[in-house]
Amino acid sequence: MTRATQLHKNTVAMNEALILSSLRQQELVRVTEELNAKLRREITVRKLTEATLYESEARYRALFEIGPVAIYSCNASGVISDFNRRCAELWAREPIPGDNNERFSGAFKMFWPDGGYMPHDQCPMANVLSGKIPEARDVEVHVERPDGTRIIVLKNIRPLKNQRGKITGAINSFFDVTERQAAQDAVRASEARFRMLFEFIDEGFCTLEKLDTRAGEPSDFRYLSANAGFEKQTGVGGVVGKTIREAFPDEPQEWFDTYDAVMATGEPIRFERDLASQGRTLELFAFRFEDDAVLKVGVIFLDVSLRKHHEERQELLLKEMDHRIKNLFAIVGGMVALSARSATTPKELAQTIQGRLGALASAHQMIRPGPSTAPATKRETTLGDLIQKVLSPYQELAGSDVVARTEIGGPEIAVGAEAATNVALVMHELATNAAKYGALSVPGGRVRISWVVANGHLALSWEEKGGPAITTSPEREGFGSVLARRSVEGGLGGDVTFHWYPDGLVVLVSAETERLAL
Repeated sequence: MTRATQLHKNTVAMNEALILSSLRQQELVRVTEELNAKLRREITVRKLTEATLYESEARYRALFEIGPVAIYSCNASGVISDFNRRCAELWAREPIPGDNNERFSGAFKMFWPDGGYMPHDQCPMANVLSGKIPEARDVEVHVERPDGTRIIVLKNIRPLKNQRGKITGAINSFFDVTERQAAQDAVRASEARFRMLFEFIDEGFCTLEKLDTRAGEPSDFRYLSANAGFEKQTGVGGVVGKTIREAFPDEPQEWFDTYDAVMATGEPIRFERDLASQGRTLELFAFRFEDDAVLKVGVIFLDVSLRKHHEERQELLLKEMDHRIKNLFAIVGGMVALSARSATTPKELAQTIQGRLGALASAHQMIRPGPSTAPATKRETTLGDLIQKVLSPYQELAGSDVVARTEIGGPEIAVGAEAATNVALVMHELATNAAKYGALSVPGGRVRISWVVANGHLALSWEEKGGPAITTSPEREGFGSVLARRSVEGGLGGDVTFHWYPDGLVVLVSAETERLAL
């Protein structure tokens, strides 16, 4: 090979090498530029990620610090690694994060709800980290602060685990429920007091809810609760769950109108109404209240039947006293006049009048009721003795003879103190009427009182003979007749009828013997 040829080959090879080197250099530049671009993108992404993480951590830290819930974390051995501001406030101290002496809780002391001491290594956090319990939900713990004050907290604890499921720590979130607990205790105490009052008061008490009824249908209410006094005051028990119309089917619409008015207006009403089906009179106070956002009616009431009876009796006694005083003046006047006719000397006149007034006073004493406040005493007499004593002032009222003006006969039957008042009052009024207008108002007139007892029932008759002829019965009852009727019907639970026959008045009285013994 010639030198020229060799030189040509070398030159070609060098050119090829230069071209290849240039191509490789261009490829290297391209790859380098791509790597630089990728690195720049990665740096940008990393910066964005770091900024995002920082912002997220800042948000987490802000939430961690300003939230109302106390939060702290422990590592697997129980050492406190982090806690927020609320923890320090509730603990009233700040533990040192990472301090091996601060384990499981930063509380100064802890106690169980029953007051028992709770060591730190036996607290809920320790039990979660040890795996004794999977987690803690709303566990009540009493925390004592360094100054001796105590608060009540509810703890919620969850463990932290790695990919293999091993516990690496735990987070405890808790909040102060001291005031809430105190409020709940106060509510429970109030409810206990209310329940005690609800159950033990003599007054009846119930709560009602208004039922939804269709248009045109009468309203009704259901009993939601009723105390023991309800049955005592109404005579009806077991009403809870029933409606008023079910428990008291015969009561008038006025009951429902009253409760409808309370429900509609919210204005409480105090009223008095007869419980017709039970023969009682109730004094009631009805009011509206709200329970669980539902309007209801509460009613407190008292059976005032006895009081009403006493009021009516007092009114009757006042009228009777006025009536009796007038009659006494008339009777005394008649006694004086008639005694003067038969007496031959002033001394005899005085003795006659004195005796008759004494008998009248004895009868008056028997029918005079004792004070309502006086203790009950056992007084008992027989019906015959009672009638005999009441009628003794009228024996010779209308004549100068000494023949008995009255005939009294019937089986012996005991009469109690309460019944004696009513029996004596009836006899007194009939005798007074007879002395003023009937058989005892004229000489020769007679009164026969007789009675029989059969099957626990008393039948008594008052028959007048020889008195002024009766041409017609009175158009209306006088007070004496009204008083006698009320005494029999109200006091003895019996019946009385008046028959105005031409030859004399006949009065028929019936009563149960049980009522006579009272």
